[in-house]
Amino acid sequence: MEYNSLFARAIHPLKQLGLVFAFFLCCVLIIIICQKTGIADPQPQIYWETTFTTVMIYVLFSSALCFSYPNKGQYFMYAILSFFGLMVITGVIAHFLSGQSIDEGGSGSFRWLYMVFTFSYLVLLMIVNSMFKILDFVKKQDARLRGEE
Repeated sequence: MEYNSLFARAIHPLKQLGLVFAFFLCCVLIIIICQKTGIADPQPQIYWETTFTTVMIYVLFSSALCFSYPNKGQYFMYAILSFFGLMVITGVIAHFLSGQSIDEGGSGSFRWLYMVFTFSYLVLLMIVNSMFKILDFVKKQDARLRGEE
């Protein structure tokens, strides 16, 4: 039996974006169904909270899955574009469904969350990129010491 880890697969950031966006739509659909059937009466902020949850999921998986992608430059470009696209699209949907702007929804804290997520994601990508470069350097040094190069 062959062990095939999720983190060993090269998954394109646009595919990750599609999967996370589908998760967002499922969550929003569940919220709408609960609201329409009277099972729950969610606050309008729940749409913004769902937006930030899906953005955080994208950040975590995108950062972890970049190790196995062969072309790092292309990966980072698409990952950052996907990140901003996800923030914009889910934010527009949250604004439309909640009827509240980003400032009304969380008393200004949601705007700060966007900034924190953005800078955290960029820093996390830089850390992952640095780790990859260090690992590549160590592999080359090990190959030189063994006389394989």
